[in-house]
Amino acid sequence: MIPRGQAPLIETSEGLAELLDHLRAIGTFAYDSEFIGELTYHPKLCVIQVATAQRVALVDPLAEIDLTPFWEVLADASVRKIVHAGQQDLEPVVRHLKRGAANIFDTQIAAGFMGLPYPVSLTKLVAEIAGAKLGKGLTFSHWDQRPLSSQQLHYATDDVRYLPLVHDEMLKQLDALGHTKWALEECATLGDPSQFGFNPDAHFLRIRGANSLSPANLAVLRALTIWRDENARRENVPPRTFLRDEVLFDMARSPIKNAEKLAKVRGLPRPVEHEQGHEIIALTEKALAAPASSMPTTRDVELSPVDRFRSDALWSAVEVICSGQSIDPALVTSRVEMSELYRRLSSNEDPSDLRLMKGWRREAVGEKLLSLYAGKAKISLRWSEGSLRADL
Repeated sequence: MIPRGQAPLIETSEGLAELLDHLRAIGTFAYDSEFIGELTYHPKLCVIQVATAQRVALVDPLAEIDLTPFWEVLADASVRKIVHAGQQDLEPVVRHLKRGAANIFDTQIAAGFMGLPYPVSLTKLVAEIAGAKLGKGLTFSHWDQRPLSSQQLHYATDDVRYLPLVHDEMLKQLDALGHTKWALEECATLGDPSQFGFNPDAHFLRIRGANSLSPANLAVLRALTIWRDENARRENVPPRTFLRDEVLFDMARSPIKNAEKLAKVRGLPRPVEHEQGHEIIALTEKALAAPASSMPTTRDVELSPVDRFRSDALWSAVEVICSGQSIDPALVTSRVEMSELYRRLSSNEDPSDLRLMKGWRREAVGEKLLSLYAGKAKISLRWSEGSLRADL
C-alpha cells in the first residue's frame, strides 16, 4: 500500500483531469499541501500532494491550472480524503466552493482515539504505524520557487506516501477498540464551513487577555478587530502583520479617544497612525457609546482555592476515564472547560451546551463524569496488557 518512486509534478489541466479520474476510481486518497502563510491574507498555495495505494503525485498550483475540479473532489462525500492535521489544507474548499470538505479522515485526530498522544506529529505516527522513518522536515522553505529542489520534491512526496497504509492500519485498530464511529464524527468537524474565515463575533475573543476586559472594552476590541481584518484583506497581508494582537489589546484596554493618546500607542505603525488614526478614534468612540445590551461579555469566573482543587479533581477523573478507553484527554476537553463544568454543576446550572456534553464526547466521557459527580458511579482501575483500564 506504499507507492514507490518519485512523484511526477502535474502542471497541466489534462494531467490534473487524469489524476482526478484515478482518485475517484480508487475512492480513497491521501492529501496534503504546502503553502506560504506569512505574506498574504490568504495563504499562497504552492504544492498539492496526493497519494493512493497505487501512485503518488504532486500538483503545481502556480501553473496555469483551474483547481476547481480538485476542490470538488475534496467536497465529494463519496471519496474519502486522508489528511494529517489537515484543517488548514481544507480551508481552500470553503473559500472557493462556499461549502466544506466531506468524508475526511484525519490521522492526527484518529490517533487520539487509539492510545496515541494528541496531537502527534506525522513523523512519529508513520514510524509507529508503518515502521518507516521520514526525513527531517523543512521548517522553512521557499515553496513558491521554481523549479522545486529534489529535497523539496522528496519531502512533499513523503508527506502523503505512507498515509494510505496508515489509514488502513488505523481503521483496524479503531474497529478493535470500538472507536471508529467516534473518530469519524470528530474528523467530520473539519468540514464545517463555520470554522473557516473571519468571524466578527468570535475572533476578538481569541486575542490574549480578552477575557479580562469589561464589556465596554470588549466592544472596542471587537470593533478594532473587525477594522483590522478589513484593512488586512484589502492590503492582502495577514491581519497580525497589519497590526499585532498586543497593540489591539492595548488600544481596547486603554481606549484611544484623541490624537494625542494615539501617538503614544506603543507598536502602532506610524503609517497606520497617520492614515487611519481618525478611524481608530471614531470606532472607539462609537463602541463605547453603544447600548450596554449590545456589548459583548465573557464568563471568566475565578474559582476559589477549594473549588479549584475540586475542579482539578474532575479533570483527573476525565484523564482516568479517557486513559481507560485509550483516548487522549486533550482530544476530549480541557481544564478550562472542567472549571466551567464544575461551576455549573455546583450551582445547579445546566451544562448541556458545553462541548463535553455533546456528541461522541458525551457518550464517551460526559455521561460517565455526570454519574460520578452525582455519586451514582465509581471508577475501578486496573493495569492490563500494558495499559490502564478504567471500569465504571
